[in-house]
Amino acid sequence: MAKNNKNNNGVIELWGHEFKKAGEGLDRGQVVSFIDELMKKHEALLKRTEHLASLTQLAEKTIVEADAVAKQVRGEAEEKARAEAKAILAEAEEKARKLAQEKKAEALARVEQEVKAVKAKAQQEAAKMLEEKTREIQPELRKSVKRLYGELLSQLENLKQQVVALEEELDQKLARPPEKPSAVVAETSQADSEDGQADSEFLELFQSAKETDEQPEWELEILPPIDLNQILDIINYLDDQPEVEQTELIPHMERPKITVFLNKPLAMINILRGLPQVANVTEDTAGTNGSDVKPRKAKIELSRRPASKPSN
Repeated sequence: MAKNNKNNNGVIELWGHEFKKAGEGLDRGQVVSFIDELMKKHEALLKRTEHLASLTQLAEKTIVEADAVAKQVRGEAEEKARAEAKAILAEAEEKARKLAQEKKAEALARVEQEVKAVKAKAQQEAAKMLEEKTREIQPELRKSVKRLYGELLSQLENLKQQVVALEEELDQKLARPPEKPSAVVAETSQADSEDGQADSEFLELFQSAKETDEQPEWELEILPPIDLNQILDIINYLDDQPEVEQTELIPHMERPKITVFLNKPLAMINILRGLPQVANVTEDTAGTNGSDVKPRKAKIELSRRPASKPSN
């Protein structure tokens, strides 16, 4: 409540302001002036309050908008970060996949090289072992072949001697004068009992000689050095040909011969040149007037290296 201080000078103090007394009341002009000033201050204060309120609203709006912007920016930043992280992860996975593929390819190539090396080494070792085994058994094989060849020649020589003896005995029997029937029968019976098996062998040889009395189409002479295995391979190959009817081996020690009987024409020289057992073959045309002369002759030089039997 305002204090009213009265003094003797005709001045009244209200609210800390002095008013002159006008008769029994206050000076109107001062009161109006004071009130106007108060109104102005009040209006100024109201404007300032409104300005502050506007500023407060603006600040609040700015804060709200800033918060929204911050949320938006934060969301965009998070989305961008997630996208970048996803891209980085995808790139890393792609690089890892490519690296894994490269490493796998390198490992496979390395394994393949190692397999090839092991295979090549195994093949070399197998070839070396085969060569060593071949060298080990070659002398024994050659010895066996020579032994068999010698036995065959010996048997053929014995057979030849038996044939000669039988021929001489037959000539002697044919040259004897006729005797009495009883004596002839007795002598024949005795001869049959003593030499029955020899006569049978002679008759078989005689019949075989009659059957093969025809001249062969080819006579193949084998030049030294002689390899019985290769000769037998050549004979077996010729026997398998449909044009060949029969082959025979004439076992001369130095230069054995193969006689060939045909049932159809055969390009013998070309066939022999294609065999691995044959190093060279030449036809001997000396003293012949054409290819129809029988037998046609050829000389064969065997291969120095052992060869397997040819396949048809």
